[in-house]
Amino acid sequence: MNEYYVAVFDSTHYALKFEKSVKDWGFNISIMPVPREITASCGISAKLEADEIENIMALAVKNDLKVSGYYHVEVQNGRKVYHKST
Repeated sequence: MNEYYVAVFDSTHYALKFEKSVKDWGFNISIMPVPREITASCGISAKLEADEIENIMALAVKNDLKVSGYYHVEVQNGRKVYHKST
């Protein structure tokens, strides 16, 4: 995978609720520590597939899930480059 997204949260509760909802919707998700390149949040983040992100973001808004931010991650020459999504 050369690109993916990371969702970050203000609390562990929000992260776990997001994980359950995304799984219930049938999307792939992996919970992981927040990458050190990203500051803030509760320490837990969610790794999401790039081709699913628009649907996941729309469903998160529709279902009032609290996400403090999304980051687009690209792997370039073996290094990860993080871009804050709006």
